[in-house]
Amino acid sequence: MLKIERKIDALENGHLHSLDQLCRDRLARIDHKIDLLEYYSHGSRATYIGNNRVLVKAVIGGHNIAYIVEADDRLLSPWFIITGSYELELTNFFLQNLQPDSHSIDVGANFGYFSCLFARLSPRGRLVSIEADQHIHELCRDNLAINGFEAIGTALHAAANDTGDPVTLYRRVGRSANTSIVAYEKAFAAAMGEPPSEAFSVAGLRLDGLLDRFGGRVDFIKIDVEGAEPLVLRGARRLIETNPQLRIVMEWSPGQIAAAGFELSAFLDELGGQGLRLFRIEPDGLSEMSAADLLTIDYLAGVVLKR
Repeated sequence: MLKIERKIDALENGHLHSLDQLCRDRLARIDHKIDLLEYYSHGSRATYIGNNRVLVKAVIGGHNIAYIVEADDRLLSPWFIITGSYELELTNFFLQNLQPDSHSIDVGANFGYFSCLFARLSPRGRLVSIEADQHIHELCRDNLAINGFEAIGTALHAAANDTGDPVTLYRRVGRSANTSIVAYEKAFAAAMGEPPSEAFSVAGLRLDGLLDRFGGRVDFIKIDVEGAEPLVLRGARRLIETNPQLRIVMEWSPGQIAAAGFELSAFLDELGGQGLRLFRIEPDGLSEMSAADLLTIDYLAGVVLKR
């Protein structure tokens, strides 16, 4: 109040600033602080429950969600257990855009962080979660169950691809979120203090085959599959074609995509051929990019694809 009174005195003494502008500036600063509070309004509490499992209470945008995660995971669990936060940029995008009746697919669901968020935000919607690693799939399945989301979401043990044929994948021990169609070099694993990658086979699944589960309508797809994104999207051509409102949020990791054997420019040309445009997630909305722009970026947790 003292600051405002001094500014009013300044006005009365003939200064050029208007009281209206001063109030506008003050309100703008208050709005900015509120935006920051909302952006970072996430947190957690955690309890070890045995059998290599930690139960985490996460508060995400004011919503309480319970998650069971691996205690010995060295990639996602440590920071998530401490903060309850994961990929804030993507989290806030979904908080702002999911509707109560949205239909969503979570490809590469891991322990189900986004799957549970989708179900919480879309209680009248439908959800399918897809996770290839058996024991991680079980975490996702259980997390949907302990939150009471079974009527909304189904967890499938499969790898999304373009053929529906079985897939050989390679699990990083202690970093299961990095399971990939490409095996990490033994020297790299040793340098990270890890045993060699473990190979396993899993059923393939085309996203087009899920359309009937959703009555033909899918609104959001989240894809995080460590370089196999081209295979997922090739298996979703009909889904993309028949859902003009669809928004796809895809991890952009060009190093992983190239290591998986895909040429980056050709992949982006495929997306353009499907009528998909590229958008970067910004704090105040989406910013459209060209394929050339995206090729200059080393990593994005999520690039939005939409028509």
